Amino acid sequence: MRALVLALLIACTRGTPTPPPGSADALAAYLRTVAGTDEAARRHAVTGWILDEAAWNRIVVPPYQALWHDYAARFDSMMPALVTRLADHGAITTRRHYAGDPRLTNAQVRVRWALPVQYPSMVAELAGAPIDTVFVWDGSGWRVLAGLDDLLVARVRALDPACADLVVRAGPKNPCTEVGWYVADTALRDDRKGFAHACQLATNACGNDKP
Repeated sequence: MRALVLALLIACTRGTPTPPPGSADALAAYLRTVAGTDEAARRHAVTGWILDEAAWNRIVVPPYQALWHDYAARFDSMMPALVTRLADHGAITTRRHYAGDPRLTNAQVRVRWALPVQYPSMVAELAGAPIDTVFVWDGSGWRVLAGLDDLLVARVRALDPACADLVVRAGPKNPCTEVGWYVADTALRDDRKGFAHACQLATNACGNDKP
């Protein structure tokens, strides 16, 4: 009997195992410490979600690396929406960020283009609705690729506004998605010939598709 009681006491003191750093469970546990807290606490947390340049260059694929300065410059303007979104006390769920996930937002699909294949980025939902950003673990904490989608679309729009209108249609299970990646890649590489071809393909693939 004593042995049984001792075993139960040990099991209780151990509690729930700590999830591995960078895992979906770890992100969920972290976001539960942020969501629903007071505004100052949420603002403090979100302030720390910016990727530094070294981590950015380590994580995103080469065509997107040149966007870090714009990302950093815009980060403060992206914070209020995240701070407000995290005011809810609802349930947090998290999962790996896969391009084929039908529950992704259009922006989350396009951010997937900036990451290596199978890179363990994460997405989260709060109270059953997406937190519309993508989370990455940089080795020491959670960061977000907030605003990256807007920067990409702006780069395409500067070259061809009509083509940018097609790229913003890219999303889950959408015919614009695959060719949208090609448009984005050629725009960021400043490959004008490839970009013109990609935009023509986009017109054929999704020109008649409704946003």
